[in-house]
Amino acid sequence: RSDKKKGGGDLMRPKTSGVTSEIKIKRCYGCGAILQSNNKREAGYIDKEHLESSEEHLCQRCYRLRHYNEDNQVPAFNEDFHKILQRAKEKEALIVWVLDTFSLCGSLEEGMITSLNELQISKVFVILNKRDVLPKSFNEEKILAHTKSVLAKSGITPLETLIISSLKNYNLDDVMSTIERLRGGKDVYFMGVSQVGKSSIINCLLKNYQNKTDKLITTSSFPGTTIDVIKIPLDKNSYIYDTAGIFNSRSMINNVERNILKYIIPRNEINLRTYQVKEEQSFLLGTLAKIDFVKGPNTNFTIVCANTVDVQRTKLAKSNATFNSFVVTKETKPVSTLITDIKDLKQNHFELPNSGSVAIQIAGFAVIILEANNQVIDVYAPSKVLVNLGSNPWY
Repeated sequence: RSDKKKGGGDLMRPKTSGVTSEIKIKRCYGCGAILQSNNKREAGYIDKEHLESSEEHLCQRCYRLRHYNEDNQVPAFNEDFHKILQRAKEKEALIVWVLDTFSLCGSLEEGMITSLNELQISKVFVILNKRDVLPKSFNEEKILAHTKSVLAKSGITPLETLIISSLKNYNLDDVMSTIERLRGGKDVYFMGVSQVGKSSIINCLLKNYQNKTDKLITTSSFPGTTIDVIKIPLDKNSYIYDTAGIFNSRSMINNVERNILKYIIPRNEINLRTYQVKEEQSFLLGTLAKIDFVKGPNTNFTIVCANTVDVQRTKLAKSNATFNSFVVTKETKPVSTLITDIKDLKQNHFELPNSGSVAIQIAGFAVIILEANNQVIDVYAPSKVLVNLGSNPWY
């Protein structure tokens, strides 16, 4: 809403001099563990040379998982996060669950959904971040209704759901006033998968934060887990716990190299790309995905992805050869070195219903919107990446 003021709400008051407003911590961009070079057996280990560089890195465990499929050394993050949620339940704390408005399916981690249901946690406040990257024409009421419907199908009914942009300070006043109203004097736990902007939200709040207690902002492992949390005092009896980003193996974000993220994560308002498509035509999205319109009447495809992703249209019969050519020539973007041939992508087959506005979502990467009319569509993406068919999430 255009009449919202910038800044913090009732809970976060103007800071006084001498109060640190931001905490700079190097985290593994895969699992969120705080990076360290002291103990190879502990979470977040990386060699000292890489730790001291200015670049962002994977910890040794996540690097081995991604490049060598060595999953035996990866900490049981879901189990650790379950313990955090269990403790939050015991303390009657408020869970602030940060999701990505652009890629809802990419930010819904199955382990967290399972834990929320198993623990019967109902004190949940859902924040939909990154409103700024979606076209202004997208209907916010539709976005909220779609999100609530998806969550309800997973057995979750949040107390409140709010659309924000931490980048544009959109609705940040409402974040804090809603937290203050819902928490009832109890602790607050911020949770969400990596790259949803959770840390950006926390830093926005800290810019207007005044610590009126004798307690310090600290970072330490959560008791009984390998998960590091930032602990921010709210009053004499309660804290905000900022947890590490949850690793979601089903998002494109966690199936490509770090340097590819600058292409696939939208940074600016997305320009919609709409095409009138005939059967036996294909679209290549860099060399990360291929969409084949196998059969059906002429249809308008609206492809929603970052503006930095090249979309190429070709004949279906030539699409595999064209894809492999781009892998070699790199005359498109993004190009991942983890994908060396079209055979590295998995086929996802969809036979659409006879009516309705639908969306095919490639988690963490792209959404294809069209009117259903019994079309047959194949979508090729990395094998671990979630590709699903659902209702239009935006309009």
